[in-house]
Amino acid sequence: MSHRYASARVFAVVAAAGLTAASAAALDPQQFVAGWPIEAPAGAQVFDVPLTVEVYTDAPSIERVAVLDANGEPLSFFRRAAPPPAAVEQRVMLEASPLYVTGGPGGSTVGVTTSGRGTSVTVTPGAASEPTVLAFVLDARAVTTAPIALELDWRALPQPFLLDVRVEQSTNLTDWRSVGGASVAALAIGGAEVRHARVPVRAGAGGYYRVSAGRAVDDWYLLRAALVSAAAAPTPPLNVRVTPLAASSVPAEADRDALYFDAGATLPVSAVGLAFPNDTGWVRADVAASQSLEGPWTPLAYGELFYSLTFEGREFANEGVTVRRQEARYWRVVPAAPLRGQRLDLTLEFPQEYLRVGANGGAPYLLVAGTLAEEAGPDPTFASVWSELPSAPDAVPQAQLGARRELGGAAALNAPRVFPWRTAALWTVLIGGVLVVGTMAVRLAREMHSKPS
Repeated sequence: MSHRYASARVFAVVAAAGLTAASAAALDPQQFVAGWPIEAPAGAQVFDVPLTVEVYTDAPSIERVAVLDANGEPLSFFRRAAPPPAAVEQRVMLEASPLYVTGGPGGSTVGVTTSGRGTSVTVTPGAASEPTVLAFVLDARAVTTAPIALELDWRALPQPFLLDVRVEQSTNLTDWRSVGGASVAALAIGGAEVRHARVPVRAGAGGYYRVSAGRAVDDWYLLRAALVSAAAAPTPPLNVRVTPLAASSVPAEADRDALYFDAGATLPVSAVGLAFPNDTGWVRADVAASQSLEGPWTPLAYGELFYSLTFEGREFANEGVTVRRQEARYWRVVPAAPLRGQRLDLTLEFPQEYLRVGANGGAPYLLVAGTLAEEAGPDPTFASVWSELPSAPDAVPQAQLGARRELGGAAALNAPRVFPWRTAALWTVLIGGVLVVGTMAVRLAREMHSKPS
């Protein structure tokens, strides 16, 4: 698709969005809790506005958000997540071949025999020592992409261990150069084995890799390794750390064994974790989420192992538990065993999301959040038309949000007391009708009594 044709289609989408927005009445910014000025790229027909924790805090849902032009008229928009990379990581599994070293003769025996015919010397060599594994070799000649890491898979051992490994690369199995190193470990936590097996490397494509241990661990044997390459770097997630609510802030009927958390905003959470005091501790726990402390609660994880600890001078921690996309403000963690006074904080990860806005009005633009106005919210027609584009247009420019401005404040979420004129008029008509009927009935009764019998 040519640049001119793509621009024409974007203009058509924005025009269609403008027709939808034109039917909406202008909104008073005072109808919203807060607003942020938008620094939009000059001349952009469509632009993306990043959503921040502040915006989520002031708007419990996307339905309570709007983008206003200079005249207060709402612009069409829809919410979108940051596009994922085409391929974040690719793995190629390689089998490991041990590289042995064999010791020479040891403990040779010298025998001397003397007879009348002369002296005879006999040397009997000792038995050769058992071969030992010096390192492990991976054949990566068929791999055409440069790796960023090796993920090692070793034979299970009955005891926990920590091992420093070194990774080298060669094209001819003779000349080796160091390309990475790290500590790998197998830890026993809460009755489960936890492995840390990733070794970052900076290496070229192809060739051979040699993995060697910095010190001996009895019976450690590398079986295979995944060669990890990245086609694109993922967008790092946003995160917040939340402290538990005090017991006085929790409903009386709440679970006394649970910890409750208020994130302060309805966040689109993708992963959940626990943070321990001094970064040391572990616990198995259930995790649930809700829009209210009273529930209902949506279970997200059962008996999940969370840990953070130091082993032989190295620090280890589990990755966050993936919960897909969960829009919730309140969180509940129920430990499987008493915490014995140990404090836990909640960590929430969520992706960067944007509002894709059709610039069909005059600048300056204002993002506003928190309202009872029905005219707020995304435009599903704009989203549908955009998704029907046969080919993706040029990269959409990104706008920036300015500092938060207090607009209507908390009063914007208070429903105005409007006198019910329509209801009052209806009751007036009904009461008037009853009075007319009553008057006619009284008059008719009097006339009947006044007539002679």
